[in-house]
Amino acid sequence: MQNPKISVVIVLYNSGHVIEETIEALDRSIYDNLELLLIDNASDVALAPAEIKCRFPCRLYRLEKNLGFGQGCNFGVGKSDGDYILFLNPDARVEPDSIHSMMEVLASDEKAAAVGPQLLSPDGSRMPSYRFTPDFGRLLFSRKSPLSHLSLFSRMKQRYIGLPMDELSEVEVIPATAMLVRKEAFLEIGGFDERFFMYAEDFDLCVMLRKRGFKVYHQPKARVYHDWRNGAVADIRKLNIEHNRSIFRFYRKHYPNNIFRSMALLILLCIKRLILEIGNWRESKIG
Repeated sequence: MQNPKISVVIVLYNSGHVIEETIEALDRSIYDNLELLLIDNASDVALAPAEIKCRFPCRLYRLEKNLGFGQGCNFGVGKSDGDYILFLNPDARVEPDSIHSMMEVLASDEKAAAVGPQLLSPDGSRMPSYRFTPDFGRLLFSRKSPLSHLSLFSRMKQRYIGLPMDELSEVEVIPATAMLVRKEAFLEIGGFDERFFMYAEDFDLCVMLRKRGFKVYHQPKARVYHDWRNGAVADIRKLNIEHNRSIFRFYRKHYPNNIFRSMALLILLCIKRLILEIGNWRESKIG
């Protein structure tokens, strides 16, 4: 029996300079039933079809405006033919057996709706590849929170970021850097919530899947290199603003009755932005 088709959806925004290596890695995959959908989110320099060389069927869609990551992914799913969807960042390179290892997880359990790999930095060191559901306490001490940099609270960030694991495990949240999902389950919950322009849409997706009774897994045997520093060319300040907006939107969506904690989180995010602005100002003075 032929392996079920997997549609690989990659959303691009000014990241055409890294997509060649990503596609070359996909070409080395031992999984033999893939299709590739490239969604260009109105990049400043359009990716030309002639630049794409792939042994699998490939389609390129150029959107008229930047819809954001989640909406771009939803667009790709709407154009896909596969029963399974692999969301993949343009700066993420799969190992040859990674897709096969993740597919085995979904094939073995009909309640398994999403699985993610072990993410690796370019030097091979392990990166955070799963998380616990963000709640007020965990968000206070997340990696990007000012409190996590204080020695008194440095260990508290582990309440949010999971420690590396060596065995297949059911987890709460996996990032969409590389996420294989069952298309039927994805559509059942309405796909990515398009109110998240970028960031936290993957957290939200996992929470919604688990609320419907589905399972989310981390498969460390599957390995994906993520060269995040070489990805999209973007304004770091704007990215931080979007991150703050998405985190606050996530909290308000899933904890709508915690008004005082929402205000405390908003204040913390404002402090974080202020710290970043001061850092940018100091760098500009030094430069």
